[in-house]
Amino acid sequence: MMIMETVDDFDTIDVELDEFFKHKQRSRCKDEFLNTVTDEALDECTIPEINLNDLEGMSEDEAPQEKQSDSEGDDEDKLQFQYSTHDSKVKWNNMKPVLGERYESPHQLKLCLKNYSISRGYPIRFKKCDSVRLVAVCASDLEKFQCPFVVRASWMSTKRSFQIKKMVEQHTRVRNFHSANLMDPTWIARQFLKEMIRKPNLKFKEMQAIIQIRFHCKVSWSKCYRAKCRAISLIDGKLSDHYVKVWDYGHELMRSNPGSTIQIFVTVNPDNTITFHRVYTCFKAIKEGWKVGCRRVIGLDGSFLKGQCKGELLTTIGRNANNHVYPIAWAVVENENKPNWQWFLELLHDDLELQGGLDLCVISDQHKLVMKFFNVIDRVFWKLYANFRKVFSDIESKNMFWTVAKSTVEGDFKLNMEKIREVNPAAYDHLMAKEHKSWCMAFF
Repeated sequence: MMIMETVDDFDTIDVELDEFFKHKQRSRCKDEFLNTVTDEALDECTIPEINLNDLEGMSEDEAPQEKQSDSEGDDEDKLQFQYSTHDSKVKWNNMKPVLGERYESPHQLKLCLKNYSISRGYPIRFKKCDSVRLVAVCASDLEKFQCPFVVRASWMSTKRSFQIKKMVEQHTRVRNFHSANLMDPTWIARQFLKEMIRKPNLKFKEMQAIIQIRFHCKVSWSKCYRAKCRAISLIDGKLSDHYVKVWDYGHELMRSNPGSTIQIFVTVNPDNTITFHRVYTCFKAIKEGWKVGCRRVIGLDGSFLKGQCKGELLTTIGRNANNHVYPIAWAVVENENKPNWQWFLELLHDDLELQGGLDLCVISDQHKLVMKFFNVIDRVFWKLYANFRKVFSDIESKNMFWTVAKSTVEGDFKLNMEKIREVNPAAYDHLMAKEHKSWCMAFF
C-alpha cells in the first residue's frame, strides 16, 4: 500500500491525515465491483451464491433487494472524522494542545499553551504570534538540549477556526517550573478571582507566597499589583462601564423609591457621542425624615473624586435628634463652580421645602461658597473659624473668636469686639470685613 508523503505547506493543507482516512479515500468508489476489489478489508469476505432457479416464483417483495449506494456510507465516514474543538471550560491545569484541534482565535490557543507550560513545567516561547499564525517552541537552549517540541497553527482555509496543523509533543529538557515570564497580570488575575471575591483586601505579599507555592514561580510585587487591579475590574467591572448604565440606575432608584428626586443630565458631543454630565439624588424617605425629626441645620461641602473618572461630589448633611450625621442629598458634577452649586441648591431647596431659608442654619467652611448660594437661601450661618484659624492659629485668638460668635445680644458683640481690637487689631479687621449677621448668634 502506498503511503502519502508528509506535507509541510501549512497554507495548502489543514492537517495531516491518518492512515485509516487515507485508506478510505483510496478505496471509496461508486462501482460496487471495483470497490470490493480494491478494498483490502473485503478480500477475506465471501459473497453468497444465489441460485436463479430459486428466484422463480418469488414475488417482488420476497426477492432480494439491491444494495443501497455508497453515498450514505460516504457521508457517515465524513462525519466520523471530525477535528476536536477546544473546550475553554476545562480546568487550566488539564488543558493540553492536540494536533488538529480548533480554537476560536490565536489568543485562545496562546492561553492554552500558557496553561500547558505552567502546569507541566516545560518552558516555551512564542517564536511567532500574530493574527495570522502562531509558532511555539521550547524556551531552552537549542544547541544544548535540542528539544524538538513545536506547535504550528494558522487559520483553516474552509472554516473560520484557528487550528493546530503541526505539533511535536516530545520534550528532551527536564522540567524546571520556571515560567514566570508567561504569567502576565491578566493570567494571574484569572487565577485569583475566587480569592479576591472571598478576600478583597488580599495583600500583594500574600499573592506572591501563594504563587510560589501553587505554581513554583516567583513574580514581582508590581506584577501582583497589576494583577489585583485587573481581578477587581473583572469582578466589579470598569468604572467607565458603570457610567454607561447610569440611566438604568436612575430608573431602578425611582422604581424602588417612589417619590424620590433623581436628576440625570448628559452632554451630546459634536460626533453624536453622549458623555455623562451630572446627577442629583435625594430619596423620599430621607427628605421626609429630615422635615419631621431633624434640626433646622444643614451642612454643605464638596469633595474631589479620584480614579479613572474624575469629578466632584457635592453633599448635604443634617443633624438628627441624637446629634448624629444625617445624609440628605448628594450630586456628582464635573467640577465645583457657581452653575453647579446653583443647580444643586435649587433642587435641595424644593425637596426640603426651605421657604427661602427661614429659621435655617447653613454651615459651610468657605466664604466664597456661601456667596454662591446666598441668592438661593436667605438666612445663612457661615462657619468662619475654618478660615480664621488659617491666619490666627493661637489659642487666645481662638477663645476670643468663639466668645464673639456666641454673643447673644448686640451689646455683648460690640464689647467682645473691642477686646479683640485691643489685643490683636489684625484679627479685629479680619472679622469686621465679614458680614457679622452671618456668623454671630446675636443677629440670627
